[in-house]
Amino acid sequence: MVSKSFILAPLLFAVACAGDVGPQGPGSDDPSDPNNPDGPDAVAQISGEYEVTSAFDLRNSPDMPAIVAGALGPLSGLADDPAGTLLDALEGTSVGEVFDSLPSAVRSLVEDQINDYIQNQVYDGVPVVGQIADITDMVSSILTNFEVVTSLQVGNGDAAGNANAQHGLLAIAYPQDGNRVVVATPEIINALSIARDVSVNVNLDASTINFGDHTLELPLGDFAVTAFHSALEAQFGIGDLSVALSDMVNCTSLASSIGDISVAGFTVVDEAQLDDFCEQGLDLAAEQVDEQIRKLEFARLHFMGGDGIVDMESKVDDVGSSQVGTMSGDWQSELAINNAGFAAPSSFKAVRKN
Repeated sequence: MVSKSFILAPLLFAVACAGDVGPQGPGSDDPSDPNNPDGPDAVAQISGEYEVTSAFDLRNSPDMPAIVAGALGPLSGLADDPAGTLLDALEGTSVGEVFDSLPSAVRSLVEDQINDYIQNQVYDGVPVVGQIADITDMVSSILTNFEVVTSLQVGNGDAAGNANAQHGLLAIAYPQDGNRVVVATPEIINALSIARDVSVNVNLDASTINFGDHTLELPLGDFAVTAFHSALEAQFGIGDLSVALSDMVNCTSLASSIGDISVAGFTVVDEAQLDDFCEQGLDLAAEQVDEQIRKLEFARLHFMGGDGIVDMESKVDDVGSSQVGTMSGDWQSELAINNAGFAAPSSFKAVRKN
C-alpha cells in the first residue's frame, strides 16, 4: 500500500514551486506587492511636506495688462496729465473746490502751467515724468511677474498610486533688480488659503505625478503693495509713494514758479494754496494707487490640474546639504479677479522638506 505522505509530497512541492514563480518579487505587477514599483511602499516614498514654487509670467497675457492698467491709472496719469490727475484726486475736497471755482480760461491756464512745470522737472538728473513711468512699469511687473510659494503635504497612497494632499499658501516672491523679494503671508491668510483633499496620482515606475482640481485664495493686491513699497525703498530710499512723489515734484518750487493767480486784479489763488494743491493732490493720488492695487485682493488661483516629474534620489545642493525628493512640472491654472477668470499657466518646482 502506498503511503499518503508519499502521494502528498509531490503536491506540496508543486504548490511551493507555484508560489515561487507567482506574481511576487521584484518586477511584479501585483498592486498589493510591496516590491511593485507602483505598490503601497513605493507610493509611500513620496509622502511628506514639499515647498512648491510656481512661477507666473503674465506680461504677455491678453487679459492681465488691462486689469493692471486700471489699477495704475492714477500713477500713469501723473506722467501724462499731472494737473488733471491732481484735480481728479482732489475732487470733493476744499482745495479741489477752490480750483473748480476758477473761471474756465484761468483754470486751463493754471493746468497748462502745472503740466509744463512737472513735465520739465528733473530729479536726480532724470526727468520726473520718466521716473514716474519707471515706477508705473515697476508696479506693472510686480503684478504680472511673480512666484507663488506654497506648502504641499502629501499623504500615504493606496496600491494604485492614489493619495490625498493639502496645499496651502506660504508667500509671494517677486524678482527685483536681480534679487528675489519674498513677501510672507500673515497667519490668518495661511489658515484660510488651504486646499484640502487634493487628489494626487503617482507612478514611480514612470517617475510621474498628477494633481487634481483645487483652488487657493490669492490676495495678490496686498502682496503687491508690500512688494511695491519694498521696491520704492530699494530704488529711492523711501518706501512711501507719496513722499517719493513729493520729493520728485517739489511742490514749493512748483508754486513759486507759477506765483499768485489773479483775476481782475484780485488774487484768487496764492502760492501757499498752490503748494497745498500740489501736496494734497500727490498724497491722494498715491493713496489711490495703493487702493487700486489692493482691489486685486480677492483673486482666486484655480489649479485645474498639474503634471510633473518626481525624483526621489538624494541630491546635494550648492551648500552641500542633501535633499531627498524633488518635483517639477506645469500647472493648468487660471486667475479669477473681480469675478473674471483668465488663463494663467505656470511651471512649478518642489523640494521635499521632511
